[in-house]
Amino acid sequence: MKKLLILCMVLSACGHPNNETLDDGHIEMLAKDFMNKTVIPQMKEPRPYEIINAKVVVKRVADKIDDYRFIYDHLSTNLSDSIENKRHLDSVISASQRPDSIIDVSVNVAYKTKYRLGNIVMDSIKLRYNPHTDKISYWPF
Repeated sequence: MKKLLILCMVLSACGHPNNETLDDGHIEMLAKDFMNKTVIPQMKEPRPYEIINAKVVVKRVADKIDDYRFIYDHLSTNLSDSIENKRHLDSVISASQRPDSIIDVSVNVAYKTKYRLGNIVMDSIKLRYNPHTDKISYWPF
């Protein structure tokens, strides 16, 4: 089932237009605005939250193939399992016509707050960026 899911993800990513150029600064700005307008007002405690930084993480088809290759290279228990895994890996590689296609864009936003006793707490949240609509949303939605 996992093999079929990964194959479907790779094949569906190959059908989307290739957006090689993403403006990281624009995406980070959208993520910080989303944090200030949506996430922070919904926090339980009304403390002053400060956004430290935002980092854009782009996942491409080639990254998924590398992950798939690593899993099946290291999880082969016997010869027949190894042959079967190699066959599945080769089929995924041959099905991906454009390995530089973008599958997923996420943004890791780090923030901090200060408690009453003076303790500073740092945390982060993962948000998803949709390049087609140019919007940020909660992960994984």
